[in-house]
Amino acid sequence: MKYLKLAQMPPMDPMMGMGMPAAPMAMPAAPPASSQKQIKIPLSNLGLILADAGIELKIMEQLEDGGQDIANKIWLQYGGEEDGNVDEEKRGKRNDTEEATDEEIKNTDKTRWERLPVGQNLLDLEITLDDFANAVKFLSFGFAKNKSKEQAGGAAGGGMPGMASRKLDIMVKLAQNLDLFGMYSVADRIL
Repeated sequence: MKYLKLAQMPPMDPMMGMGMPAAPMAMPAAPPASSQKQIKIPLSNLGLILADAGIELKIMEQLEDGGQDIANKIWLQYGGEEDGNVDEEKRGKRNDTEEATDEEIKNTDKTRWERLPVGQNLLDLEITLDDFANAVKFLSFGFAKNKSKEQAGGAAGGGMPGMASRKLDIMVKLAQNLDLFGMYSVADRIL
């Protein structure tokens, strides 16, 4: 691991736990239409795809509906088919050497599979519909558990300090739970 370089690195962003880059220091010229963090690198793992899909918001909005519907919708957005297979024609177009522009993000809103690495699809990335369903299920469980804790205990101290570390904690717990169930490759993709 790179412990020696920690002092030189900027503070860790909570989304780095899902394989995402740290947030840029400068603010963009025009904020995105939603509060969702825009991912400008190829979506090469399950964590990046779930973050790009706005999984937290989807789970919060549809917590009681169950995770399979959410997983199915995201699966279809990124090149999967309704029967659980992958559409071989839906391949990524993002290049590792340059960040995606805001225009590319806007243009691929309806064709999100194009955000995957160049020439790759979900099958190439070894991501299955079951991976999506399990990740959504565990994330939903974590959010439901945290929501019940918030309702029972209330907010301590006002404000929202520690939200970044809470998100990171949730992702680490999710990965630990996946490890317990023997889903090591899914856990690795999340972290």
